[in-house]
Amino acid sequence: MQSAFIAKEQLNADTPLFFFDCTLADGTAQHWSSRTFTWGGTQYEPRVIRHNLFEAQMASDTQVGGVPKLTFELANADSQLSEVDQQTGFKGAQLTVQSVFVDLVAGVATTDPVVVFRGLMNPPEMVTETTFRLSAINRMSMQRTVLPNVRVERMCPWRFPSTAAQRLEAVDGGAARGAFSLFYRCGYSPDQANGAGNMNGSAPFTNCAYTRSDCVERGMFTIDSTNRITGRFGGLEYVPPTITVRGAGQQNSSLSAVQENTASYNDFVPLVYGTQWHLPDVVFSRNDGNLTRMEVLLGMGEIEGILTVLVNDIVIPKGVSGEDDFDRLV
Repeated sequence: MQSAFIAKEQLNADTPLFFFDCTLADGTAQHWSSRTFTWGGTQYEPRVIRHNLFEAQMASDTQVGGVPKLTFELANADSQLSEVDQQTGFKGAQLTVQSVFVDLVAGVATTDPVVVFRGLMNPPEMVTETTFRLSAINRMSMQRTVLPNVRVERMCPWRFPSTAAQRLEAVDGGAARGAFSLFYRCGYSPDQANGAGNMNGSAPFTNCAYTRSDCVERGMFTIDSTNRITGRFGGLEYVPPTITVRGAGQQNSSLSAVQENTASYNDFVPLVYGTQWHLPDVVFSRNDGNLTRMEVLLGMGEIEGILTVLVNDIVIPKGVSGEDDFDRLV
C-alpha cells in the first residue's frame, strides 16, 4: 500500500480515519474511531465525536513536537465508558492513535498506518448523559503527571485490588513501590497474611463501586470484621447544611444557621510540605445552636502533627479529656 503522505496529496483521496487504541491498567483494550470499521482484525466502535489531533505544534514548551495534549469526546449514551471508568479507570492507560486512509465502500484500508499520537491517559474531564471527555498527555511531554493528583470527590479515588497478586501488593505496597503502590492506599487484602478487610463469604471481593456503602461492606471504612483498624475511604460526602436544633435557653426548636463548605467537588486535594501555615478547605461545617463543628481537608499523605489551629484569629486549644476548653476561649 502507498504512504499516507502521498495519498493526502491526491485530488480525490480516500477517507482519512483515526483509530484510537486504549490499553487499560488491567490489560484490557478499548478500540474507538469515528465510524464502525474493522482494521487489522480489530473492530473499532464508532464513538469518537470530536478531537484536537489537527492542532499539532512544533518546538512547544512541553515537548519536541506534535500534539502536547490530546483531548477528545466519545459517545456514551449507553454508559459503557462510565462502567469501564468505575471498574478499571482510564487514568494511566496507554493510548495510541493511528491515521489511515480507507475506502469506506469496499471497507478496506488503502494506505499504511501513521502513528500520530502516543501518550498516557488522564482521568475523565467531563461526563454527561451522552458524552465522555477524555484527555491524554503526549509521551514526549515533560509534564506527564498532574499534581496534585487527587481531587475532592464523593467516590473513593483509590484503586481497588481485584486479583490475589494485587491484594498481596495492597498489604504493604511491595518491595518495589511501597507506600506509592497503586493498591496500597486501598489496602483491601483479607486473604493475605497481615491483610485487612472483610471476605465475601468464603472468597474475597473482586470489585468495588468506590462508594461509602461498598467500603463499609468490605470492611475498609473504619474497622473490619476482625476489629482491624482500616479507615481507607478516600471520598468526601457532604451532609445537609442545616438540622433542627434547640439552643441554650430556648424552648422551641429551629433550623441551624447555614455554614458554608469552601471545598467543592473536583477541587484538588492540596499537597503540603514541611512546617508551614496552611489555609485548608472546609469540607463540613454545622452549627447545632450552641457550638460550630467543622472538618477541614489538610492535605494528601501522612501528617506528623498539627501545632496550632486558628479560627477567626482565635487559637483553638487541644481537646483534652477532663479540661473545660470552652472557658479558655471566653
